[in-house]
Amino acid sequence: MFDFLKRKPRALPALPPQPDPFPAQQAPKARAVMATTSTPYVRHNYWDGQKFHGGYGPTELLITDYWTLRQRSGELYRKNIYARGITRRLVTAIVNTGLNLEATPRESVLGIPEDTLAAWSELVETRWALWADNPELCDHTELQSFGEIQAAALTEALVAGDVLVVLRRDQRTGLPRVQLINAGSVQTPKLQAFRRKGQNKIVHGVEIDSEGRHIAYHVAQEDGSSRRILARGPKTGRRLAALLYGCDKRVGDVRGEPLLSLALQSLKEIDRYRDAVLRKAELNAMLAMFLKREQGALGSAPITGGYGALRDELETTVDTTGTERSIRISEQIPGLVIEELQPGEEPQGFGNQGTDEKFGGFEEAIIQSLAWGLEIPPEILRLSFSHNYSASQAANNEFALFLKRARDVFARQLCQPCYQEWQLSEVLSGKIEAAGLLEAYRSPRHYDVYAAWVATDWAGQIKPAADMLKVVRAYEFMVNNGFMTRSRAARELGGMKFSTLIKLLKKENEQLAAALAPLQQNTVPLRLSPEEGQAQDAADEQEEQSGNNADEQDAGNKAERAKLHVASR
Repeated sequence: MFDFLKRKPRALPALPPQPDPFPAQQAPKARAVMATTSTPYVRHNYWDGQKFHGGYGPTELLITDYWTLRQRSGELYRKNIYARGITRRLVTAIVNTGLNLEATPRESVLGIPEDTLAAWSELVETRWALWADNPELCDHTELQSFGEIQAAALTEALVAGDVLVVLRRDQRTGLPRVQLINAGSVQTPKLQAFRRKGQNKIVHGVEIDSEGRHIAYHVAQEDGSSRRILARGPKTGRRLAALLYGCDKRVGDVRGEPLLSLALQSLKEIDRYRDAVLRKAELNAMLAMFLKREQGALGSAPITGGYGALRDELETTVDTTGTERSIRISEQIPGLVIEELQPGEEPQGFGNQGTDEKFGGFEEAIIQSLAWGLEIPPEILRLSFSHNYSASQAANNEFALFLKRARDVFARQLCQPCYQEWQLSEVLSGKIEAAGLLEAYRSPRHYDVYAAWVATDWAGQIKPAADMLKVVRAYEFMVNNGFMTRSRAARELGGMKFSTLIKLLKKENEQLAAALAPLQQNTVPLRLSPEEGQAQDAADEQEEQSGNNADEQDAGNKAERAKLHVASR
């Protein structure tokens, strides 16, 4: 096995002869200069990343210990406020209450006139919402809605590195139900740790074929046995199970690493530092004051001598050497005044020694590096927006780029497979009509028809702007000048499709007009033309001016009557 250690190192191959870099007319002068120097003009070396010998240090060949990484990440998620805060911030920003379905079938591929499937999309979204909002329909444990399943799956994937998503078929309804299995349960069976000839390879609980495709997942049971869950059905090829990864992984890696694996030690140490600072402040606060006495001076015991003490007792304790020590504890009246101290006695109090002023800067530096590694602006990670509007808007824009990619990856791994299985079940049951969908699913050559029917967009929670009026004006300018469509503006500002928004506005306007109809019979119309509006404003101004003149005249009459009354007296 270690025969390569006995081999002799091979000599480097001889380099081909190099052409003379100096022309003939420059050769005498150049060679005369080279003769006076000892440094050759051509030097060959291997580039391994270090600028000088030993500058990089030893190269570590890393072997990932997934079990230890999961346990340490789970420990920090439970006990470390930074780890918990980072994870919850990402889950809230990416998933929030759940990504919403927007069915967008490609009508051009299906050979259907444009806007023909608008009603079909509304029906699909409505039926999907009925399934997703009912835990008894979408959850295998019948406890969570699909939005809550998304949050739980992302949390587990970020903490443990990945989570196994299994789609179970409900025998009562024929619809899929989602089951989540934690990453620690996906293990290689003990009796199948070594592959036999002709068998698939099992790597960290994942069975893969010679092409690297996931064939099955082995889940450890409570009795010590292992259960094999296929990735796809052997007859239908429908999706049965898949791993949801919490962060990116390298090519060839089967399992995912926890999001916090890169910062486990940093998070552990900064939490210890925080606890130490807090403990230091607490202990220093307990020591309110002590009396400093010079050597040989008699003690007057002004604190424990009974001068205004509410409680005075003697506590006995044993130190580490086994020696008993007595400590006198005295509780005083607030505002105690010490007087008649003995010569050589001086009260000493603790100043600002209870806190560590450097902790804030150290904590901010660590969080800054974590935010950089996680691609999250520090302001958003710390939820501290103390900069100006431009800086805050720049942070929001950078975070929007991260959210777009994170939501697309999450929707592709979890939401889209669930939707495809749900749509197939609905078409098979006759609840939804999709001509050619089943035939295209069974025939790989008609992938375009199947992809056109199951095409979707998954919209997440829209982050409100700091100054909504400025943002709306910018979008209005872009829409009016043709730089952006109304559909995209409605999606980015309100998180809704423009077609759905128009239908809701039409319905609301009709209801508002019906409610205001009785009031408009004897009142001025709510909307006036520009000419009518100007005339109405002039009339209102004239009426107000006449009212002011009348008030001034009444005030003058009252003053005149008061003068006459005084004169008569």
